[in-house]
Amino acid sequence: MGVISCMSVKEIRNGVFSIDIGLGKRGERIQRRVKCVSMLDALSIETGIRKQMGLAANNPFTVSAVSEKYILWMDLHQSPKTAKDKKRMLMAQILPFFGSMMPDRIEPQTIETYKAKRLAIKKIHRAVNLELLCLSSMLKWGHEQGLCNEPTRKFSGLPYKRKVPHAPTAEEINIIIDNAIAPFHKSLFLALWHAGLRSDEARTLRWSDTNIHAGGPLVVNGKGEKQRIVPMTTRLADALKAHHADQLSKKEEGEPDPIYVWGNIKSFKTAFNAAKRRAKITSRITPHCFRHSFASHNLEAGTDLKSLQDMMGHEDIGTTQVYLSTTFQMHKKQLNKTFGE
Repeated sequence: MGVISCMSVKEIRNGVFSIDIGLGKRGERIQRRVKCVSMLDALSIETGIRKQMGLAANNPFTVSAVSEKYILWMDLHQSPKTAKDKKRMLMAQILPFFGSMMPDRIEPQTIETYKAKRLAIKKIHRAVNLELLCLSSMLKWGHEQGLCNEPTRKFSGLPYKRKVPHAPTAEEINIIIDNAIAPFHKSLFLALWHAGLRSDEARTLRWSDTNIHAGGPLVVNGKGEKQRIVPMTTRLADALKAHHADQLSKKEEGEPDPIYVWGNIKSFKTAFNAAKRRAKITSRITPHCFRHSFASHNLEAGTDLKSLQDMMGHEDIGTTQVYLSTTFQMHKKQLNKTFGE
């Protein structure tokens, strides 16, 4: 960590810090020299002196101060949706509670108090866990940037059991794709299923990431700016070629070739729901359900869990394992159909 300084605390020489606090009374000041391992320890001493004197804390390394720099970093380095979701959590819940605290002074009991406060409003275990994950990620980033010490203990989340995702059958998906009118939407819906794309990943997929004429693979820019490689099926490659040819045929003379595969994706849900209506499907199937089917159908076909984790872009294999429940339920139904209840 590099040397950090603020107006009232300065490092004079290695391990020796000067604390200089103005009292605002005829130029009176409190001046001390202390030996500390780091600037952050010296700042803690300065905060203690201010507290004893009944003065306001003057510490630039509170959770709130770290968040200001973190938000600027997020805007540059994370997807707009991720940045938006984290800002909402920070502004609405995290900063009102933790904002004035020193990051490495957040105790386990403080976390438990936060959980109790949030749960008193509504039983929202998953939301609270996401908020604590956001706080933890931000403070880890702050530590890496030399803005604060990392909390001494991990923030434990609330017990939460993931719901088993709904995975439409291949028959349901195919009939929806068949009822999509344009090559644009046919290729898009197929990519959600055959490549397991998230909606945001589809929005940012470039033609240069597809290599359609060589049959793939797809280079997908996933969550947290992490890239993953997904092999491309022949059917998906053919659908993308048809969509690309359709795009080029509609291009004005002199206009550059399109960069993004699905550049105008605003009509995504409207077109999907229209295809569902034409297919006479009334069950609750969303575009994201196609990604669930990508996982479940792969497991049913014998794909190993680690390979599926890589193709889905899951950081934690536990997220991938939830699809085992879906596959198990399908197998159970098939056995009951074969042998009876």
